[in-house]
Amino acid sequence: MLGFDYELRRRGFAGNSCQIVLELSTAIDPARLEQRLAELVRQHPILRSRPARGLNLMPRWKPTRTMPRVRAHANANDLPQQLFNEPLNIRRGELIRFDLIGRTLFFTWNHALMDAKSAEYFLALVGGDKVPMLELGEDWYAQRATRAGGLHARRRHAWRELVRLDQFQTALPISLATRRQPVTRTMKYQVVRLSREDTARVRAHASRLCGFLGDTNFHTAATLLELHGLHERAGCPSASYVLPIPIGLRPKGTRAPLFSNQVTMMLHQFLPAQLATPEQAIAAVKSRNMEYLRDEHINPGIVLAQMFRGLPLPLYMQLIKHELRGEICSLFFGDTGTVDSALQSFLGAGIEKFAHVPAVTVPPGVGVVFYRLFEQLQFTLVHADGTLTDSEAAEFATRLRERLLTA
Repeated sequence: MLGFDYELRRRGFAGNSCQIVLELSTAIDPARLEQRLAELVRQHPILRSRPARGLNLMPRWKPTRTMPRVRAHANANDLPQQLFNEPLNIRRGELIRFDLIGRTLFFTWNHALMDAKSAEYFLALVGGDKVPMLELGEDWYAQRATRAGGLHARRRHAWRELVRLDQFQTALPISLATRRQPVTRTMKYQVVRLSREDTARVRAHASRLCGFLGDTNFHTAATLLELHGLHERAGCPSASYVLPIPIGLRPKGTRAPLFSNQVTMMLHQFLPAQLATPEQAIAAVKSRNMEYLRDEHINPGIVLAQMFRGLPLPLYMQLIKHELRGEICSLFFGDTGTVDSALQSFLGAGIEKFAHVPAVTVPPGVGVVFYRLFEQLQFTLVHADGTLTDSEAAEFATRLRERLLTA
């Protein structure tokens, strides 16, 4: 995640910062929020730390004196997009920030600190008094990563993953960002909310086509179909589409580690011929996931990330993009499922609306994340300004919604 932050800042963007936007029933007192944050910072100094390296050159967090900012703004129509594109000064220890516009709260955090599910839980922690802090030891990730065995076994696992990724070169992907460079160094986003009735229809389609708990597979297949259509309409055909599927490495039943964004990515490659029909797309998605789990590619992916994490960030990003000839993937995809049940209210105010806003690197410059609140499915489409035009982004979002409903 620090590598993605480096890549975004190198290209002039705000960095690998994500947001959660809450629409509250009433406005909250900024001073009360500041007091609550100060209490948490005293308990957990990592909230005001900066990325650094230890004596062994491995990444670590170094405490600073910076305190999280809480800012109140006058109402402004274009301010939400501005806030999303305002950098966090992570080199000085600013990893999180809160902005208030009337009844709307914007929580911005650096993605290296925590992932989306942890951010949901952290908001519940800030806004409630009875939410317990969950955290594991600092060496947990290293222990999980070395379960593949000794040094020889780890090298063998890493080599397997490199060979698998090397096969992607037989049909190299081309992202939309190669067609048109960003106009400005900003990200734009839109949130699409489905009604409870429409959500029930989508979940029924997912159950019928993908089986029990097949929501993510269904969302993935629908997104791939619309991405393929977007490429065709844009006159930017691609020999394949590479989709990263994040895998959380927390033990089952826990939300920890809260302040440690430890995930690996399942990189899947899909050919245009596999996206000719919805049935073919769903079969391809299900097959890729089963192959990945059956052939135990998760451990090789973890080991490979573990071996690379001590490299300088520029070199690390060059290695990531090497196999795909400068690309990272075709589209960033996420499905966080149901919003954390602990997030019921915030400092006494009810939560009326909720939105996840992810960061995306260029390339590919486009990302989609799904989530569900109050039994209502939502997704957020993010794109670098210029990678898609506003009309292309609106059409993509509309088509994806209709595909979910009419599959």
